[in-house]
Amino acid sequence: MKTKRGHIDWLVFLPVVALMLFSIAFVYSAGSYFSFVNNSNPNKLLMLHTAKVFFAILIMILVSQIDYHLWSKISLYILIIAIISLVVVLFVGGEVKGAKRWIDLGFLSFQPSELAKFAIIIHFGTLINRKKEGIEDFKLGYLPLLLWLILICLLIAFQPNLSMILVIFLTGMIILFLGNANLLHILATLFVGFIGAGIYAISAPYRLNRILFYLGLLEGSEQERLSYQVSNSLIALGSGGTIGLGPGGSHQNLLLSEPYTDFLFSIIGEEYGFIGLLLITAIFVFILWRGVRIAKHSKDLLGYLYAGGVVFSIFLVFAINSLVNSGLLPTTGVPLPFMSYGGTSIFFNAILIGILLNISTHKTTDNV
Repeated sequence: MKTKRGHIDWLVFLPVVALMLFSIAFVYSAGSYFSFVNNSNPNKLLMLHTAKVFFAILIMILVSQIDYHLWSKISLYILIIAIISLVVVLFVGGEVKGAKRWIDLGFLSFQPSELAKFAIIIHFGTLINRKKEGIEDFKLGYLPLLLWLILICLLIAFQPNLSMILVIFLTGMIILFLGNANLLHILATLFVGFIGAGIYAISAPYRLNRILFYLGLLEGSEQERLSYQVSNSLIALGSGGTIGLGPGGSHQNLLLSEPYTDFLFSIIGEEYGFIGLLLITAIFVFILWRGVRIAKHSKDLLGYLYAGGVVFSIFLVFAINSLVNSGLLPTTGVPLPFMSYGGTSIFFNAILIGILLNISTHKTTDNV
């Protein structure tokens, strides 16, 4: 199959940039009252998020100019740095609500688990590309990758952060599947992994209570406490109706805890209605579709694995966030990709999209 070097896939670049730019208004509207009651200037929130958005766009453009094959040469170093940062955060990380997930660098808070997700995508793609058919061998092909994945997940479990464990674990499984690993190996890993996740989920009272609440088996004061976020999120979605209350019209942003992060989806639904949420969902589905096409028409296995890992990991996080906001999954903290306030997530997603865009420039001649 002949390949050619072309321009980046504008049908990926433009929707991603649109999500980032629109997020400036969304985050400001969702977080202005929260900032005010916490003695913070709402304009500071606006300026910080705006700066992060434009920096992320710049990063995405710069990375799109880097040949994606170069990432395979440093993938092991990226993974090692990610592991070290996951260890460091356990000792020096700032504790928020009983969890140590961020390292304060002064000018920003760095979340090592986002680096770990990026590292898994890059290193798994690199190793599978090197092993080729050898990935079907359990001992020499599959097991080494599985051990890396287990190590990453165990370190994140100490933070603790179950949602990120699930995202990284499922991302790793998706890449192994795309790399033609033995399906029985993958299914066995998923089975054991979900049993382990279940045991981990009930090992702490607060995680167990979330599950019991989700199943409708929790009563009393704890039930009332856990229902607060979900109820207000559902009220926001319901009150938005078809066309929403209009920009800045949200009422639930006064009640939701940090609505500009994990519950931004519900605030968008309140202000822009079902049509607004449908449009955002359609954009993410469209990005997934274009990413799958880029993977399908990439010139080699490495591009195929990188592209597949990128788009499926981003769509997975979007799906989890939207389902949590809709009360269809137990409450957990994952940001809305490209849109929620927070630097680490948007920066690494920008790098991933930059890699995807570079892959799109190395394509088979029958790609459209």
